Amino acid sequence: MDEALKIRRKVVEIFERASLPSTPVEEKKRLLSFVVVGGGPTGVEFSAELHDFVHEDMAYLYPELKDYVKITLLEAGDHILNM
Repeated sequence: MDEALKIRRKVVEIFERASLPSTPVEEKKRLLSFVVVGGGPTGVEFSAELHDFVHEDMAYLYPELKDYVKITLLEAGDHILNM
C-alpha cells in the first residue's frame, strides 16, 4: 500500500509541476509521458489503472493537461499478457 501511495503522490506532483504557467509545452509533454515496463498481468493492470486515474480524476482537476498525457506500455516479447 505504501508503494501505491508513493506512486499516486508522484503523479499528482507531476501534474502540479506541469500546470504551472511557466512550464513550456515541451516540458509538459515530457513530464506527462509515463512508461510502464512489462506487459504481464501486473504491467497491464497498472497501465489501465494509471489511465483511469489520469483521464478521470486528474483530467477533472487539470483539464488543460489531458491532451499532453501519454502512457506507453513496453514489453520485450511479441505480445502482452503472454502468460
